[in-house]
Amino acid sequence: MNLIRHFREAFLGLFRHGSMTVSSASAVAYALLFVGVFIILSINIEQITYSVEESVQIHVKIYDNFNSEEPLGIIHKQITDISGVLDVEYSSKDDELDKLIATYGEDGKIFESYRGPGNPLRAAYLVRTVEGSDIAEIARSIGYIIGVEKVSYGGTGTVQLMRMLEYIRTVGYILVAGLSVVAIFLISNTIKISIQARQKEIAIMRTVGAKNGFIRMPFVIEGVLIGIFGSVLPILVATLGYIYLYEALGGVFLAQMFVLQSPYPLVYYTAGVLAGIAVIVGLIGSFVSVTRYLRWQR
Repeated sequence: MNLIRHFREAFLGLFRHGSMTVSSASAVAYALLFVGVFIILSINIEQITYSVEESVQIHVKIYDNFNSEEPLGIIHKQITDISGVLDVEYSSKDDELDKLIATYGEDGKIFESYRGPGNPLRAAYLVRTVEGSDIAEIARSIGYIIGVEKVSYGGTGTVQLMRMLEYIRTVGYILVAGLSVVAIFLISNTIKISIQARQKEIAIMRTVGAKNGFIRMPFVIEGVLIGIFGSVLPILVATLGYIYLYEALGGVFLAQMFVLQSPYPLVYYTAGVLAGIAVIVGLIGSFVSVTRYLRWQR
C-alpha cells in the first residue's frame, strides 16, 4: 500500500513541476544520446582496431646466405623471444613469389618464370604482435637480429592510426563522465524544487513520526522516473539509427579492413546500458538532493 502511495506522489511531483521535469528529462536525453553514440562508436573502434592489428604484420626479409635450416631456426627463436610478439610464420621464397603473383592478378603470371633455383626473392618471416601499438618497437628490435635484411610493417601511419583510435575512445570516456555529472545536477535541482513545494507536507509527516526513508521514497522514485523518461528517445535514436547506418553501409566503413560490428546484439547491449545509466543517474540525483534536505531540516 505504501509503495502505491509513493508512486502516486512521485507522478504528482512530476506533473506539478512539468517544466522542470521536461528540462531534466531533456538533459538526461541529450547526455544519454551522446553516451549511446559513444558506446556504439567505441565498440566499432575496438572492432576496427582489432581488424587493423590482424591485417598489419611485420614482414622480415632474410639474407639469402642465412636461408638454411640452422640459421633460420636461430632467427625464428630470437624473434619469438622478443616481448610482445604473438606468433611468427615462415614464408619461403616460393610462398613470397605466390603472394607477388596474386598481387598482380592475371598479369602476375609473368613472374612464374622466376620459380625455382633462380627465384630472386628472399625468404621471410611474418610476425604478428600482441598490441598493435608496439609494432614499431618490435620491428626495431627484429632489425638488430643477425641475418635480417629488411623489416617493414606499414610505417608510422599504421601506428598513428591506432593511437588516434585509442585517443578517440579516451576523449569519449571523459565526455560521458562529464555529461553524466550534468544530468545528475539537473535532476537534483528538479527534486529540490519539488521538495520545497512540499515543505509543509514533509513537516507534517515528521510531526506524526514518519521516518526519513518513508519521506525520501517518493522523491527517489521521481528521480528514477525522470531518468527513465529521458532514456526513451536516446535508446530509439541510437539503436534504430545504428541499424539503418549499418545496412546503408553494408557493414563496412570506407574499406574492407574497417568492418563494422553487427547490430545484434550490439543494439540490445546499448539499450540496456543506457537504461541502466538513466536509472542510476536519476537515483543518485534524487537521493543526494532529498538526503541533503532531510539532513538540514532535522
